[in-house]
Amino acid sequence: MEFSEVVSARRSVSKYESGLDISDRQLQTLFQQVVLSPSSFNLQHWRFVVIRDPARKAELRKAAFNQEQVEAASAAIVVIGKLNAHEDATRIFDETPKNVQESMIPMIEGSYAGKTAFQRDEAIRSASLAAMTLMLTATDMGFDTGPMIGFDPAAVSRLINLDDNHIPVMMIVIGKRTNEMRPRAFRLPPSDVVRLETLDGARLPQG
Repeated sequence: MEFSEVVSARRSVSKYESGLDISDRQLQTLFQQVVLSPSSFNLQHWRFVVIRDPARKAELRKAAFNQEQVEAASAAIVVIGKLNAHEDATRIFDETPKNVQESMIPMIEGSYAGKTAFQRDEAIRSASLAAMTLMLTATDMGFDTGPMIGFDPAAVSRLINLDDNHIPVMMIVIGKRTNEMRPRAFRLPPSDVVRLETLDGARLPQG
């Protein structure tokens, strides 16, 4: 599909065909695109746990307030933010010139070390960017997706063995929808959401 078609086709789906598998090969194709998402300092704060096992999906459904799409979809993907991603800087910049390492690594350490709120904000920002790439790529591959924030973070963290350096940002269910797609819900036009130069500036012209 053309990119504009992918954007137009992507919808948030909650009704899925049960018993439909998504293969390792399909996940590899999906995540090869996802890891190209942008992140601050290229720290790649995102991590993902893909849950396909029926028994584990059933447990995850309980942690998601019994929402059926968690169990019916081919997989539920927990999008995770890594709070201490700045500690990976040495590995990430390992193949860059020495002068780049000497400049960037101390800068990253100074930006993140000891700043817990900033670490959390950055983890959520980067993981969310990757989540959007995931949903658009899945659409291009012929899958449907649905982003979810309706879950108990503590219960999900226990289920997938997250430690204190990782937080669940959202879940994305992926599979094939069972219902006909309804017309897209109302969207505010660009002229309502885009202003020029300042928030009280001129609206973006229509047409």
